Amino acid sequence: MKTIIVMICGVIFLSGCSFGGFQPPKMYYIWLPGKGFYTATGERKFDDIYSLRSRHMRACDIDPVVGESIVAEANLCLEQKGWYLEGGPVCENELMWDQEVCIAWRKKHSRPDAKPWGTK
Repeated sequence: MKTIIVMICGVIFLSGCSFGGFQPPKMYYIWLPGKGFYTATGERKFDDIYSLRSRHMRACDIDPVVGESIVAEANLCLEQKGWYLEGGPVCENELMWDQEVCIAWRKKHSRPDAKPWGTK
């Protein structure tokens, strides 16, 4: 009986390794640098961008290793520093749509016919 249990556990372990292991979920938010981070010639230094990204995320109470936050204020702080999401403003995202901070932000900054964006 013990042998069968050990063999089943071994098969499960090896199948997990052979399929690339167990991967963490993909990041939902990917913050991209705005135009203000580039020089006049269009260059940017790789290490400068990522050290600046790390400093800005820490200033906005976002863990730079994780790279995302579910707190609307933290995401708006990062947007104010010049970072943006590929899908659009963070307050027009389907996950942030109903938060009070984002409702107030949309009244002030967004188009009247804005619709929430997200992963489909």
